[in-house]
Amino acid sequence: MRIAIFADQLFYRQPGGIGTYLRHLVPGLARELTDAELLLAHHGPEEADLFRGTERVAMRRLAGRRDVTGVLWHTLGRPLMERYLGNLDLVHAPSLVYPPSRAPLVATVHDLCVVRFPGAFPTQWRLFHRRGLDLLLRDSRVLLVDSRATADDLRSLLGRSDPRVRVVPLGVGEPPALSEEDVERVLAKHGLRPGYLLFLGTIEPRKNLSRLVQAYASLDPAVRKRAEGLVLVGARGWLGGWELSRVLSQDGVRWLGFLPPEELEAVFRGALLFVYPSLYEGFGLPVLEAMARGIPVITSRVSSLLEVAEGAAFLVDPEEVMDIRKALRRLIGDGELRGQLAELGRERARQYPWDRTVELTVQAYREVLE
Repeated sequence: MRIAIFADQLFYRQPGGIGTYLRHLVPGLARELTDAELLLAHHGPEEADLFRGTERVAMRRLAGRRDVTGVLWHTLGRPLMERYLGNLDLVHAPSLVYPPSRAPLVATVHDLCVVRFPGAFPTQWRLFHRRGLDLLLRDSRVLLVDSRATADDLRSLLGRSDPRVRVVPLGVGEPPALSEEDVERVLAKHGLRPGYLLFLGTIEPRKNLSRLVQAYASLDPAVRKRAEGLVLVGARGWLGGWELSRVLSQDGVRWLGFLPPEELEAVFRGALLFVYPSLYEGFGLPVLEAMARGIPVITSRVSSLLEVAEGAAFLVDPEEVMDIRKALRRLIGDGELRGQLAELGRERARQYPWDRTVELTVQAYREVLE
């Protein structure tokens, strides 16, 4: 059995949540699907072998440039993946961009941001990603979604319940070990002292950083003094430059950009609170990543964030600056509550193992292949 997975996201400079998804999904699939060969199609370097030593996993480079072939796939439906990989039994598309194929398609729809927040995309990319979504909805045998919230979004878009939809939550693993010396070294490199408020995510308007910074700036000076600033970590995304220009003018706000995993881990360890007041998410993986590390979380009571975090985080209305401000003030000043949320968060994170993501994905594959 030959299964192709489109894996371009692994080669992005900032792989994002889909890159994290693939890095955990592929080894698990290889372990469970002992009768299958997994072919990871990509536009990365010819010699790339990101899963070296994992049995039955092979990297296969596609010809051409990613931006050009993506347009050809969405407009002409060519070239087919079989041109490069030979006959296939199944194709998995983990994003809204994927090569067409004659084989049955399983697709993962992580969110409907392009529908819910179209203004957050430049026009050409909005049209491109909406075309990809339309093709997925037309061609997929099974649609995997990260949360019940995204399943509801699909139902609203289609005007009906779609029997192809399967909820397959993402996961989070045990944080890697890191010495105090390593943490201190990384924090010193970035001029940080432990005890700051931390945000992690792509810098774009949907993440609601403008309201977060307004809430932070409006705190009483005595409260702000207890925290070592507000630290933003993440790559610049759609309209990210515009968003940064609005938030970095505030005293005490730092943007570190994209960090490699070992530095990100250290920056996580130095945080007093994790703050993620996003307006919309298909899952909200950074919230679980913070919980797994015992960092108290403030996040939004909307979309999938409510689904993932309710009962284990301090929830706010992301459109109300004063609500975010009250949460910051409460948690900065209440160590006992921070400790309670840290323990609740750890327990919640344990309920989302990557093994379950793999298991449910294998079930979907088997369903299509029967």
